[in-house]
Amino acid sequence: MKFLPNLRFSIFILLSGLGLSVFAQTQLRGIVLDADSKDPLIGVSILVAGTGSGTITDWDGTFVLDTDQSFPLTLEFSYIGYETQNLDVIDDSRINMTLSENAVTIEGVEVKGSRISDKQKESPLTIEALDIIGIKETPAASFYDGLGSLKGVDLTAASLGFKVVNTRGFNSTSPVRSLQIIDGVDNQAPGLNFSLGNFLGTSELDVNKVELIVGASSAFYGPNAFNGVISMETRDPIFHDGLSAYIKVGERNLLQGAFRRASITNNKDGLPVFAYKLNAEALRADDWVADNYDPVDESRVPGSNPGRFDAVNIYGDEYDRSTDFSSAAPWTNPGLGTWYRTGYREEDLVDYDTRNYKANAAFHFRLKPDQLVQSPELILASSFGAGTTVYQGDNRFSLRNITFLLNIFVLR
Repeated sequence: MKFLPNLRFSIFILLSGLGLSVFAQTQLRGIVLDADSKDPLIGVSILVAGTGSGTITDWDGTFVLDTDQSFPLTLEFSYIGYETQNLDVIDDSRINMTLSENAVTIEGVEVKGSRISDKQKESPLTIEALDIIGIKETPAASFYDGLGSLKGVDLTAASLGFKVVNTRGFNSTSPVRSLQIIDGVDNQAPGLNFSLGNFLGTSELDVNKVELIVGASSAFYGPNAFNGVISMETRDPIFHDGLSAYIKVGERNLLQGAFRRASITNNKDGLPVFAYKLNAEALRADDWVADNYDPVDESRVPGSNPGRFDAVNIYGDEYDRSTDFSSAAPWTNPGLGTWYRTGYREEDLVDYDTRNYKANAAFHFRLKPDQLVQSPELILASSFGAGTTVYQGDNRFSLRNITFLLNIFVLR
């Protein structure tokens, strides 16, 4: 049994090594309190600087930290809402640590004026909004179609190029008392008695936010806002610069494209003093053909009448008493009954090749750039729209080569 001395020696060396490793461990204990209330802080992160050793405080703010680092060492205390602090430790004495809240003091905000009077603020308004993020993420084909997903909003397709927005149950294809404004300017078409909406409005790439004020708002916007207000806000080139574009294709030979270019000019101090934006959009598609040739509701004769009838999408074939011989004596006009003019089919009168063009240019001047967003701003803008489409209201309108021009001069 000569190997026993060697075995005893090996065991002694192993135990000695374990003892050294145990004695090399350093244990730190302490508590972390709020500097003001002296309440214990739960979950404070405590880390030995320069290592991965650390722990967190218990429910009563106490902690126990084991480390193999020798003194002196540095502990880092961090907690959400409190300032991170470092503490130099030279021995294993109990640690009493306090953390101060990381409060940020800002200057008071003074409201110098408002566009809405105190009396107006007292009147309740229901506002639905679609911001720039919602516009980008809407599952609809366009931001205008996306308005139909807002609460209390009904969207009616008057034609492929025309969408009609109704609010609060005032569902109609002719919402003449729903006001649509773009950057505070009325979008109503003089003489047509309806808003031009998405057909000659602003480009989708330039829309920053859409607000729908649901219900009667005549007290704020005048009598045209009896059914509600659709307020569109375009992007300010000072805050939204760069180049953006898109192209869409779809059924009915739909092809739509748009681009937006905005740029900023700074002064020698690096502050914006001038910005401009250019927008252009074009749409081309084959609109739906109105080819319903059945008799209109409450027709005087059935569709089998030999003398024809008043059809839905044929014009000039309406009932005329002078051609109604149904009540005459049979020997005076035998066999004539009631007959109607041939009339004209709508597809022979209307151009279903929808085309829509929009363009906009705006120039923004900051008169006192050192005041940043508080600076007075001079805005010169011009918007142009043109196109051909069909509008379905109480009657159907064929809008051919309609042109819309709007110039804006604003100092705000």
